[in-house]
Amino acid sequence: MSSTKALLILNGDLDLDECEIMEIIKKENIEKIIAVDGGANNTRKVNLIPDIIIGDLDSITKENENYYQDKNVKFIKHPIEKDQTDSEIAVDFCKEHYLKEIFFAAALGGRIDQQIANINLLEYVEDLKLKAKIISKNIEIALIPGTKVFKNKKNYRLSLIPQSKVVEKVRISGCKYNLASRDIYRAQTRGISNKIENNRAQVDFESGLLIYILENLK
Repeated sequence: MSSTKALLILNGDLDLDECEIMEIIKKENIEKIIAVDGGANNTRKVNLIPDIIIGDLDSITKENENYYQDKNVKFIKHPIEKDQTDSEIAVDFCKEHYLKEIFFAAALGGRIDQQIANINLLEYVEDLKLKAKIISKNIEIALIPGTKVFKNKKNYRLSLIPQSKVVEKVRISGCKYNLASRDIYRAQTRGISNKIENNRAQVDFESGLLIYILENLK
């Protein structure tokens, strides 16, 4: 059975090198590699040939566009003036082609509006009944689907950010600051900068949307 996973390379800062990218592709059994517009400049830097380049193509360099055309990479071009970002269009492509789990690389760095939009895409992916995760060399960002267990992440920094106005009855165990059952609010900073202290930590809650940011401090 083929994988249903896609790696989307965006136009932010790609801090993963060629070996790290290939390790992720192999470990996660990723089927499709999609460069999102200027993300094709990032794939070229790490000698990666994407299956598809998608977007309005206003950020890819002409040199890299020609390079990938010579490699017979498929281009899907969209108008520059549109109501969606190229990243959202790429998510829709994944949905339409039955790719159920998305890994976003190079989603951070660069323009602050694009970074926030990329993080908010996690909720859009959730609405589409797909799964998604933002990955970089030392950071992982995703929505928690009610319960999340962190194994072998001792000494990692863990921040929890409500994506809804309130996340009800949050419970945290295995961390420096644990919670028995407490509501946390988007307008406050209660969940920021915790630290995992055990080899197994867990976060769960009863209602709302909650994003975690896991950071390796080594």
